[in-house]
Amino acid sequence: MRCPKCKHRSVQKHGAQFKFVQSYQCKDCQHIFYPSVRHAIRWLIGILLITGLSPWWINRGLRLLVARPDTGEPVDAIVVVGRGTDYNDRRAEAAVALWKEGRAPHIFMSGANDAPILVNLAKEMGVPDANVSGEACAATTWENAFYTKRHMPFDRASKPKILLVTDGLHIGRTTLLYRNFGFEVVSHPVSLDFPKWRKHIIREFLAIIYYVKTKKLLPPKPADYQRAESVAEKRTVDWQCLDMEKAFIPKNRW
Repeated sequence: MRCPKCKHRSVQKHGAQFKFVQSYQCKDCQHIFYPSVRHAIRWLIGILLITGLSPWWINRGLRLLVARPDTGEPVDAIVVVGRGTDYNDRRAEAAVALWKEGRAPHIFMSGANDAPILVNLAKEMGVPDANVSGEACAATTWENAFYTKRHMPFDRASKPKILLVTDGLHIGRTTLLYRNFGFEVVSHPVSLDFPKWRKHIIREFLAIIYYVKTKKLLPPKPADYQRAESVAEKRTVDWQCLDMEKAFIPKNRW
């Protein structure tokens, strides 16, 4: 806080301890003043962010609202959503462990760059080729859900039940998007170590705000499907993103 008269930063509290509005005195010019409305608003916003509107609380609230906890029931498929190559090991390990428990007959990996790595990791851990597949076409979480519906092998006449594997910060938004695309979702979040959690908490908070603003958290409309299908027809050819051995993801895809 600066003195409004001399702009000096050396200020101290002034006035009665229990006054409704605290006054301040500049140590340099002795000017007595009250904090500006702008300063009060900044403090209010800071308090709200630290408490009720913090990124953690918003993320946690969305997760509690939409993420159905894993109670151990069998499902049609295990779906793994990528988040970057540094996060693939834990996702693959979780998915393979669920498959070995007999929770689902098939594992489907989703995400540009991540899916080929995840598929290979699953195979190295003992999953046969016939029981794991994926797509390397999706460049966003919305597209993860879209391309999973488009390419995951399942009975199109039914509403597929999936075990959704991603990290705990990502699970709320991802669960909601997959539900919007017609999946019955059982959430299976994997943990992040603290440096990665700290890296992604603000990123996920901003992603939620963006998805709310652009209405991407709502069920897709026919026009949304049409646009996505138009992109998908070209992308699946250009990127070869359904072939886990040949997938080529352009660096400037975004």
